[in-house]
Amino acid sequence: MSAEPTPALLVVDDEEPVLALVPQLFPGEFPVLTARSGEEALARLAEAEVGVVIADQRMPGMAGTELLARVAEEKPDVVRIVLTAYADVGSLLDAINAGRVYQFVTKPWENAELVQIVRCAMETYRLRRRNARLLDENTRLVAELQAANEKLEFENRALRREVSDRYRLGNLIGSSPAMRDVFRLLEKASQSSATVLLAGETGTGKELAAGSIHFNSVRKGRKFVALNCGSMPEPLLESELFGHVKGAFTGALRDRRGLFEEANGGTIFLDEIGEMSPTMQVKVLRVVEDGMVRPVGASESVRVDVRLITATNRDLKADVEAGRFRRDLYYRLNVFPVPLPPLRARAGDVALLAQHFFHRYNAHAGKQLKGIRPAALRCLERYPWPGNVRELKNELERAVALAEPGEAIDLVHLSTEVAGDATLAATNGDDGKLRDRMGRIEQLLIIQELRRHGENRTQTARRLGISVRALQKKIGKYGLRERAG
Repeated sequence: MSAEPTPALLVVDDEEPVLALVPQLFPGEFPVLTARSGEEALARLAEAEVGVVIADQRMPGMAGTELLARVAEEKPDVVRIVLTAYADVGSLLDAINAGRVYQFVTKPWENAELVQIVRCAMETYRLRRRNARLLDENTRLVAELQAANEKLEFENRALRREVSDRYRLGNLIGSSPAMRDVFRLLEKASQSSATVLLAGETGTGKELAAGSIHFNSVRKGRKFVALNCGSMPEPLLESELFGHVKGAFTGALRDRRGLFEEANGGTIFLDEIGEMSPTMQVKVLRVVEDGMVRPVGASESVRVDVRLITATNRDLKADVEAGRFRRDLYYRLNVFPVPLPPLRARAGDVALLAQHFFHRYNAHAGKQLKGIRPAALRCLERYPWPGNVRELKNELERAVALAEPGEAIDLVHLSTEVAGDATLAATNGDDGKLRDRMGRIEQLLIIQELRRHGENRTQTARRLGISVRALQKKIGKYGLRERAG
């Protein structure tokens, strides 16, 4: 980084001896510029960085008072010194006030005194410039901080909207009679303060359903906290839910609030509640009955106000009869049951969900894919989806990732589990004559082998048992040139 230029001293006087003497007082210390008139001084001021101006009060044309006033307007940081040979106090005060001068020096002067005055004036200028730069930098930093805060606030609002939108009933996609019943129950549950038990297989959208209840309820402005109870051992689960005090166990270096306290005033969603141990069931029962939580290692309990929503993929009633789940807790949790149907029981919803996930991931990937081909869509609808909506979502995300820009999702983009034998599935339910259906199989085989061999035509032709020329003709016939180019 180059050093800043040294500011100059500008001496303005119509007397030649003064202009010759002053530069000799500062050899090598800083540049000294001279001017014989106010007009010439203003020109010098525009050409170079000047830190200090010494101007004679009495000059032909523009007086020193007028010059220093102009300097104060155009370069307010420049330090201004007036030279005067007159003892008229009134005129001197006028000069000082009009030019807002730093100091006056009477003629004749002591050289050592003038040197000291100029050096102090130059240091004053440097401090003014440094302060001005710091002020500019502070102003810039404040503006950047304000902009960053505004951006953060905007992002936080967007995130809150995104979280809220994620749990809207509209994000539980479905038009089947089974889902219309679910929507009706969730709307009623959101208007109530009752404890809700969501029952359904893995991947049926239980957390989305729980969130939709919270974000459409009077508690929507407070926290929604979700926890999978089957994903952690009992000691960790207890600490996670109820918190702990410092020293409660090895590693408890400070007090920590549990999720029940974090969700105070809002909603807590406990997924896989059926996986809880009998000991943890007792502790949760106490929260449900009297709203009290006791952190691990604490001697006193804390009161909380939370709405409890639980979910399970087990048959809790059978677990109660078998003694695996507390009967009293079951009845406390099952106040407002909402069963979520598996995807295989939702006639017509697979196509709707597939299109929804396709558009989401296509937009994220920016591939401008052309949709889902009918054969692939029929294959999706035939599959039983043991993993339910979550499995379908993952399947579409994978298919979009595999597809090339400008393609449509086809059987070759589906997983083996979903598509099975793609060549046989291609004709399953297809309309058309044998020749058309055989052509469809041939096209899919070519696409599959091209993909498998990295679009290498020679290896693809060898694998299919045909010549490269024959493969090229078929690529042209089926419009696969962009893919195989």
